[in-house]
Amino acid sequence: MSGRGDWQRRDVRRADGRRRRGRLRLVGVVVVLAAVVIAAAAALEHRRDAAADATPTVTVAPPIRLTFPEGLRREDMARLLAEKTNLSGQEYLDLTGPGPKGAERAGTARAASLEGFLFPATYEIGTETTVSYLIDQQLAAFDGKFGNVRMTFAKSRNLTPYDVLIIASMVEREVVDPAERPLVAGVIYNRLKRKMRLDIDATVQYAVGEWRELTAKDLASDSPYNTRKFAGLPPGPIANPGLASIEAAARPKQSAFLYYVAREDGTNRHYFATTIDAFETLKSRARANAAARP
Repeated sequence: MSGRGDWQRRDVRRADGRRRRGRLRLVGVVVVLAAVVIAAAAALEHRRDAAADATPTVTVAPPIRLTFPEGLRREDMARLLAEKTNLSGQEYLDLTGPGPKGAERAGTARAASLEGFLFPATYEIGTETTVSYLIDQQLAAFDGKFGNVRMTFAKSRNLTPYDVLIIASMVEREVVDPAERPLVAGVIYNRLKRKMRLDIDATVQYAVGEWRELTAKDLASDSPYNTRKFAGLPPGPIANPGLASIEAAARPKQSAFLYYVAREDGTNRHYFATTIDAFETLKSRARANAAARP
């Protein structure tokens, strides 16, 4: 019996040894697997970093906020567009020039430009903005503003909405002090009623293509925009007016004034007169004001 017990003990020891060796091999396998997993994760992270380094950084430029002030011509807007953005000023002129779109808006059979309808405001110019889209935005802004202006008084004077827009463009160019807009519009209405020449220098400046001091040759121009020579309204707007000038042109201040002249005293305001004699007196005063200024 003692020999059998020794055999059993040896058998147990051998079994224990086999179990210990099995556990060691399992631990070894786990360690190897862990190392493989760690190495694979490190390699994957390295590839991600390399891919990130290889991918160029794309920077999206913020949109440009472009402001068109009131009273600019198409040419002025095109020049500003070319100076401040990457859009083409020439394309702007081409797309807003005389054509059926302007004629339809003006209500005329002749070709007309979009002058007057290009509403002055601030517009965002993004990387995807096209010249055509910008113009559509200006026309939509104009429609939204102009459509809310009451034309009752103008219609009572047999003036069309396009006539009102023409008057508004002249008011925009002639007036600096906002309070004078309705007064100047009223003078234009009064002179039209009496079939007098409007004698507005800004229309002649539009004809010669520059906002500058006029020469005798300029004033003698045969352009239909020369209201120093021809009675009635010019054939189209001379600028793109803002809402305040449009409203003044649609509903002017009623008065007996037929004349106005810049005071030349630094106030950017005008003297108003009902007679030619009073007007000449005020012109002399304006010249004296200009001479007295430093």
